[in-house]
Amino acid sequence: MTMKTMLFPTAPPATDPDKRYWWISIALWPITGAITGTPPLVAKLTAPQRKKRAQAADLRAQQEELAAKAAAAAEDAFQEKLQGETDPAKRATMVEARHAAQVAARQVQQEQAKANGKAFRSKLGDQAGAAALMLVVGGPLIWSLARPWIPIGAELVAAAWWLAALIHAPTPADMAATMAAAAKRQRRADTEESDTEESEDDQEELDDDQADDDQADEDDSAPAPQPLTPAELATTIEQMVAIRATTDGGAGNVLLPEALATLQHCGHYQGSDARGFGAAVRAAGIPPKKAVSVVIKGERKTSPGWSVSHLRDLLGRAPSLPPRPAVDHTPAQAA
Repeated sequence: MTMKTMLFPTAPPATDPDKRYWWISIALWPITGAITGTPPLVAKLTAPQRKKRAQAADLRAQQEELAAKAAAAAEDAFQEKLQGETDPAKRATMVEARHAAQVAARQVQQEQAKANGKAFRSKLGDQAGAAALMLVVGGPLIWSLARPWIPIGAELVAAAWWLAALIHAPTPADMAATMAAAAKRQRRADTEESDTEESEDDQEELDDDQADDDQADEDDSAPAPQPLTPAELATTIEQMVAIRATTDGGAGNVLLPEALATLQHCGHYQGSDARGFGAAVRAAGIPPKKAVSVVIKGERKTSPGWSVSHLRDLLGRAPSLPPRPAVDHTPAQAA
């Protein structure tokens, strides 16, 4: 017979001459064994109920899956039948009939659920009434007969529970093995999480490096934009005004800041401000008008700029549209 069967945690150690710690553990075992043995005992007693609940949950999941498959098959059959019908009136009648059948089925289900709930509440009320009647009528008699045995019964139940808890209590070696296994699982989970994070970081770094390489290749392959000559600048402003005139009722109002922003987006006049750009357009022979109004995103903005009438006075002709869409330098259309 092992020491575990005798309800002792461990055998006497051979390396401890006075067996002091072993005797302490034996003295505390009635308490520590009951504490550590209660969770395994509760788990063992409740295992059948958990198994039944798991089986019921699996059965419900299977029923729901079968019902979903049956509904999908019925829907496919209906759609196939509906596609085979060429008469629009019959197709509409079929759809309405199916919708009415679905509504009727849902109503039947709701009525069945209400009836089941009512029956359950009625049964529960009957049981509660019977229990209350038995308690009122037979409670005093039962109490007078069972009262002397209640302390003895409680002591017997507590003793039986304590003994069962000691039997199911894990030994220190089992607890150490359980803790080691839990620590090992935690380390494995931490390692997997760390590996996942490292792989994600490596992938992000690889993507960033690839993007940087692609950007560098693009920058190397794309030629730097050449500065505009005064004639090219004048032509560009003229084309902007002509294109804007097609969208703002012929006024062709273009602000100096938005023309500069458009040209900077194309790589020209980088680092220039409105004053420097104004000097450039004046040198090109197309000085801006002092005030031009444009509505941008619902807000009216006024700034130096150009219009069709202003360029007509400067050029002696109406501004012309670009010959090809490829040289379209029009700013964003005003709202």
